[in-house]
Amino acid sequence: MKRRVFLTGLVLVLVVVACQPGVPTPTIVLSSTPTPIQPSTSPAVATPASGAGLAPFLVSTGESFAGAPLEAWVPQPYAGIDYLLPLDLDQVGNRQVLANLTGEQRAFLAENGFVVIHSQESEFIDIRERVAVTHGQPYFLTTDAAFHALHLTFDELLKAVEREQLLSRMEAITRATLDEVLSYQPLLQGTSIEADAQLAAAYLSVAARLFDPEASIDPALDDLVTRQVQQVMDAGGRDRSVLFPNFEDDYGAYRPVGHYAGDAALEQYFRGMTWFGRVHFPLESDEPGFVPSRLPLMVTLALRRASVGDGSAAEAWATIHEVLTFLVGPSDDGGPVEYAALMDQVYGNDPQPADLADDALWAVFLSRSDDLPAPRINSTFVDFSADLARDTGWRFMGQRFTLDSFVLQNLVFDAVRPLDGQRRLLPSGLDVMGAFGSTVALEALEEAGATAYPNYLEQLARLQQAVQAQPEAEWLLRFYDSWLYSFLPVLGPNDASYPAYMQTEAWAYREMNTALGSWAELKHDTILYTKMPEAMGGGGPPSSGPAPGHVEPNPDVFYRLAYAAQSIADGLTFREMASSEAVAEGDYMEGFSVVLSDAVRAMGRLASQLGDLGDIAVRELQGEALTEVDLELIEGCLGLTECQVAQRRSYGMEAEMDPPPIVAAVAGGESGVLEAATGYIDRIFVVIPVEGEMQVAQGGVYSYYEFAQPRAERLTDEAWRERLGGAQAPDLPAWASNFVLSLGSPVDWLAFRVGDVYLITEEGEGLNLRDAPSLSGDVLEQLAAGEYVEILEGPVRADGRTWWRMGCEWCRGGGVEGWAVEDQAWYERAHGQ
Repeated sequence: MKRRVFLTGLVLVLVVVACQPGVPTPTIVLSSTPTPIQPSTSPAVATPASGAGLAPFLVSTGESFAGAPLEAWVPQPYAGIDYLLPLDLDQVGNRQVLANLTGEQRAFLAENGFVVIHSQESEFIDIRERVAVTHGQPYFLTTDAAFHALHLTFDELLKAVEREQLLSRMEAITRATLDEVLSYQPLLQGTSIEADAQLAAAYLSVAARLFDPEASIDPALDDLVTRQVQQVMDAGGRDRSVLFPNFEDDYGAYRPVGHYAGDAALEQYFRGMTWFGRVHFPLESDEPGFVPSRLPLMVTLALRRASVGDGSAAEAWATIHEVLTFLVGPSDDGGPVEYAALMDQVYGNDPQPADLADDALWAVFLSRSDDLPAPRINSTFVDFSADLARDTGWRFMGQRFTLDSFVLQNLVFDAVRPLDGQRRLLPSGLDVMGAFGSTVALEALEEAGATAYPNYLEQLARLQQAVQAQPEAEWLLRFYDSWLYSFLPVLGPNDASYPAYMQTEAWAYREMNTALGSWAELKHDTILYTKMPEAMGGGGPPSSGPAPGHVEPNPDVFYRLAYAAQSIADGLTFREMASSEAVAEGDYMEGFSVVLSDAVRAMGRLASQLGDLGDIAVRELQGEALTEVDLELIEGCLGLTECQVAQRRSYGMEAEMDPPPIVAAVAGGESGVLEAATGYIDRIFVVIPVEGEMQVAQGGVYSYYEFAQPRAERLTDEAWRERLGGAQAPDLPAWASNFVLSLGSPVDWLAFRVGDVYLITEEGEGLNLRDAPSLSGDVLEQLAAGEYVEILEGPVRADGRTWWRMGCEWCRGGGVEGWAVEDQAWYERAHGQ
């Protein structure tokens, strides 16, 4: 198997982590007009000529590297065996698997070449094992299964990085910066910033207590810090901060969700990083009596002067900031880097704590603050888009700008105007799909009434143009964006380069559902870091070979997912967050434990699998026959989590994966949030060419949901699963009826096939092996339960039965061959898993 190397294509010698010079940002920015989408360069960042303000934040990434380009498929006319639609199902060779479908479902299958039933099965691996491994039926490996494997592997990798690297580093950075700020307090007594110094210490003390509930706090601050921490822990909705009464926050955002919920260490990390990412210190406000705080200057100065281990706290902070930029995206707010640069212009290259009390210099700083970047995504409940330009401020570790959040931000009020006095406060995942090029998303949005809002279609058109204009190099710059980039070949129109069933409108809806399901998982995995947009104003026994299989023939999806998987493995290793080398159990290599090392290597293996699946998809489109190696890959496990389960099951051990339903709050409006969620796995039936005839292949696809939820009642995965299984389970979106049909159920039907090996069951005890395919044939052997037979020839119809010639090399008599009757209860397919 050839080894692929997918790197980010960057040449990194010295990375300056900001918002960010040296790190390109997306080519669209938010302006203050009601139609705020237009191409632009990166936002301006104040940098002194000497660069001294950035010096403490420079991160040396070692030697430069460059990677291979992204693999891509060049479309050409489909050369595989195809059929005309509608299809005569009598031409299908394994119609038995359709026995439990309704008449409507069979008619839909005939009309479109595929159908999805709302079967809600436990996992992709279970469908694969039941269909292919156990019953030998053709398996259809969907892009859904590939996206899901990336989600599972990334989620585990991110947990390992956070638990083993980021939590301890953030604790150390916070403690060191807090101690430095506390040392300033005697120097600043009686000055104009004495109160700011006290608040800076309290602000950092809250973070320290969130990261570590046992963290020691200055007794003078303990009561205030305790009350603020309790407000965070209560996780209510919108409320004024105990510590900063002029700041309104959404405390529901502090409730740990996703992989953070239920893990004490990760819950602490989640709350601490949410505090650093959400608490905002603006330079302007309409609040009566508002006075901008010098707290950001003080914390920035302390961060630059404090030490962590053998290095500066600023360098440690910059390392984490750069890693999060690579994983998710650039910060959407100004922070220590931008403020340090402007501070050096105003206060000199080596400012002292007392210098911050100079009111004249502070006035100069404020007068130059227009050079600081303004946010492009609203997370602080500003009333109008124009207010974002005046929402310039500082966050210690700002939440991240992402293109999909930007899309959502620009398709709600006030970027979209009210309709009959009603404001569009919550967007839809369909908005993202529409901006990314899905024509059926626009149909679904029209049916839902979204396109009737004045200015909606104009906004969507501008967003589509912006997405199309995004250079590939920027899509591939960050892991999050490369995941988004994988949606484009899913959502684009399919022409004669693809089989007939992939050119139907029903298939376009099914592909949009795939992208939405994966998008929900992406938001779920990165929920801590992405900024949530707000609407304004509110060797054993013999076994069979692999069963027939088929990869969903959309090569570029697999290639782009492969690139994303390899880039994160290489990127984290390159940034010295993880090791790609094997680590023995209990040992550490350069500070990396076995869990983190395994997770990085698993991501690399997944990248190789996905790339090979892309190659198979290309060969399918070219009409080439698949090899046994190809079929083994299709039938095999996909990703570390699935392979661990498959391995345990192969040893007869019970093994289950975490249930697939997940949920994530992706946008907010007034008192509610929009939750995007996936449910259990639905079964897809697709008619494909198999060994010279048409057969039904089966696979799994996402089920996708979205619904409004009160801010203070954001759902965890566990709570969502309970709701999904109860009387309050929401319905699928209305547009899902274009490809998902209710009722019906799968049928487990053993596929008899020449070359397969079968085990005689208890019901088959005493099965006659005859010298001819007839009841009148002489009995050569009576087979016992537990004996293995291999199908050598057939089928033959005689005496109202189906006969197969079988070899019984492993039987008691040894080497006997003869004819036996086919019966579903008498045989069990032998397999190596």
